[in-house]
Amino acid sequence: VTIVNKSGVPYTKPWEWKVAIVKAQGSISLPEMSVLYKGWNNKVVPVVAGAVSSSIAVDGGTATKASWTDAEGNKYDGYYVNVTGAAKYVTITLNGKDKDGKSKSFGKFKYKVKPFPKAELQGTTISKTTGFKAVVSLGAGSPFTGVAFTVIGGSVIVGNDEVPFTGDRVPASALAKVKAGKRVAVEVTYKRTGGGGPESASGFLKVIP
Repeated sequence: VTIVNKSGVPYTKPWEWKVAIVKAQGSISLPEMSVLYKGWNNKVVPVVAGAVSSSIAVDGGTATKASWTDAEGNKYDGYYVNVTGAAKYVTITLNGKDKDGKSKSFGKFKYKVKPFPKAELQGTTISKTTGFKAVVSLGAGSPFTGVAFTVIGGSVIVGNDEVPFTGDRVPASALAKVKAGKRVAVEVTYKRTGGGGPESASGFLKVIP
């Protein structure tokens, strides 16, 4: 590098700068989970290095471009991958294009398929006076966001008797023959918003006044 001073005298000094050149490569991250679940928009984010754009192809499912924000406010641009059929594994092929428009495969990634987790009946007590509002959820430790459930009915098992109810409210009248301090079994039927047929959840609740 040569620099000319105020007097016009050139001053030269050796200079060098190292530039790291990385091999084009790619990977796929699943922000919410490490497997793919049936009946769910699995959020998949493809990541490639050395390419200006990326895309995926799914063997055993479908991919739809999508954008979303997680519970921490992080924004993602990726795909919703839905599993079709009874496949136990799904393979995702990651592709990319360079600045000249040439396509290249960045590898195939195999994922295990699992059924979507079942919800659990929440609560520990049921009142003889006010009854019980049945709520089901996946629990506080669930990695899924944006999941909602609707309880559509169920029954209370009292001894050998089964008292049915509709909606998410267990009426106090269902406990008319039960003494406080006893436990009863409650079974509910629910639907997950956005997918899946009716499923059931159950639990034992302590009867309180």
